[in-house]
Amino acid sequence: MVREKTTGSKNTFLDIAAFAVWSLFVLAVSGCNMAYLSPLKTVILILGFAGLSFFLIKNSGDGKKERVMIVLTITAVALRTFYVLYTGAEQRQHDMGEFDTYLENNYHSEYIEYILEKHKLLAEDVREHWQFYHPPLHHILCALFFSLYRTIVPSAAHNWDALQTLSLFWSLITLEVMRKFIDVFKLSSKGRITAYLIVALHPQLIVFSGAINNDPLALMFSVSALYLAWKWYENRKLTFFFGSSVCIGLGMMSKLSAGLVAAAVAFLMLKVLFGEKKKVRTFLLCAAYVALCAPLGLWYQIRNYILWKVPVTYVAVPDTVLNPGLLIGDVPAWKRFAVFGNHGYNIIEETLNQAVFDGDYYGEQIFLSLTGYFLLASFTLVVIMAVTGLILAWIKNRNTLNTFLTVMVAAELIFYVLFCFRYPFTCTMSFRYIVPVLITCSYHCGTAYDKGPHLVKLFTKVSCYVFAFLSFLFYLMVWIK
Repeated sequence: MVREKTTGSKNTFLDIAAFAVWSLFVLAVSGCNMAYLSPLKTVILILGFAGLSFFLIKNSGDGKKERVMIVLTITAVALRTFYVLYTGAEQRQHDMGEFDTYLENNYHSEYIEYILEKHKLLAEDVREHWQFYHPPLHHILCALFFSLYRTIVPSAAHNWDALQTLSLFWSLITLEVMRKFIDVFKLSSKGRITAYLIVALHPQLIVFSGAINNDPLALMFSVSALYLAWKWYENRKLTFFFGSSVCIGLGMMSKLSAGLVAAAVAFLMLKVLFGEKKKVRTFLLCAAYVALCAPLGLWYQIRNYILWKVPVTYVAVPDTVLNPGLLIGDVPAWKRFAVFGNHGYNIIEETLNQAVFDGDYYGEQIFLSLTGYFLLASFTLVVIMAVTGLILAWIKNRNTLNTFLTVMVAAELIFYVLFCFRYPFTCTMSFRYIVPVLITCSYHCGTAYDKGPHLVKLFTKVSCYVFAFLSFLFYLMVWIK
């Protein structure tokens, strides 16, 4: 198969800088709230987006397929921005609670407000304060950002939608890194486009652009750590190596499960360690990697253990006395994989459903209900084609990249299944816990397109294109609910 030019930008850092400017521009013009948009401000926002689009096009690579990729990127940025505008700080959120409302320090909103007002961490047993068990990086950044925002704009001191500026920015960096991953895949140009459709317009990544909990930041660091680790493996540059370490550490400081990508990084380290003559040097580098990321990622858990004997892997659980319907511990294990039919306990069924709707229900609106039905069906087919691509990759393209991505997805899925059984609640089955698997999903869809027989190639192309289109259409119209 002929390899074609990469699809990357001429300068990734310029793209990231442009995304930062765009996120702040959206805040300045709209306050991250569509209700604040006047006709004049709408025109200004559209003109600003035209400027961003022009910059991204000029900063993209040359060639027809590269322009297709940048058009997809522009479409993804537009959809994420629109989603932020019609989604509020307390709308379609997870465990957010209510801002400006005291609920005994239990929710992400109160976590942010506590740091904002007290300038310190809560000095109490986190097991008594639900979401406060999470590491604080996300909440610290939100507090710092909002403190600056309300200082500059005192009249907007309670416009908590402004925090979505950060979520939008994190999501756009994630989009950029995933686009760089497409080059790593070394697929054909059409295979790259097929792969990029999955991550550019996936519903969960769209939802993350407006999510004010710690998921978007943790995901950004996770995918960045994976990408930098692979770049280190390719050229052995220490800046990539230690950059990956810092990203894992910061990801774990946002959400402990971000550290799961370390399994794939460890695979690369072991491969290098046993494949090179300078084993002592490589071993010392690996030790330095751990010495850098471990304190960053674990200091909060260690603090809580020292002060209150909170287990390092402690996870808050929902109150099943108030919400008995959440508990599904009496369901046999085989049923949680083999019995389908919207019973609320099948891990596969619920995860697929969560991947496209993120736990929301749209059955009352006929257009969204019908579109959502086909969106879920198309994503299910995408997953089937990705599994087909994984099998083809192991048969026809057994290489380090394939193993690297397989180790990553295996670590994520094994953790997820164990997590679902250790905490047998309906809310545990959420795709947002395993979003990095989309990197592997996109790779194997591209592989199925490139290496599969005609029928596999056709099904892959149709499922990926239909899924991307329906996802775009669905989240373009969710605001009407």
